Amino acid sequence: MSETVIVALITAGTSALVAITALLSNYRGFASIDARFASLESAMNNRFASVEQRLNIMQADLKEFYKVQAEYDKRISRLEG
Repeated sequence: MSETVIVALITAGTSALVAITALLSNYRGFASIDARFASLESAMNNRFASVEQRLNIMQADLKEFYKVQAEYDKRISRLEG
C-alpha cells in the first residue's frame, strides 16, 4: 500500500475513534444529568408536599376561625338585642 492510503486510513480511524469516545463520554454525562434531574424532582416533590400540608393546616384553622367568629357574632347580636 502506498503511504497516502495508510495515512488516509489512520486519519479516518483516528477521527472515528475520537467521535466514538466523545459519544460515550457524553452519554455518561447525560446519565449524570438525568440522575440530577431525578434528585431535583424528588426534592421538589417533598417540598411541595410539605407546602401542601401547611396549606391544609391553614385552611382548617381558617374554617375554625370563621366558625368561632360566627358564634361570637350570634352572641353579640343577642347581647345587643
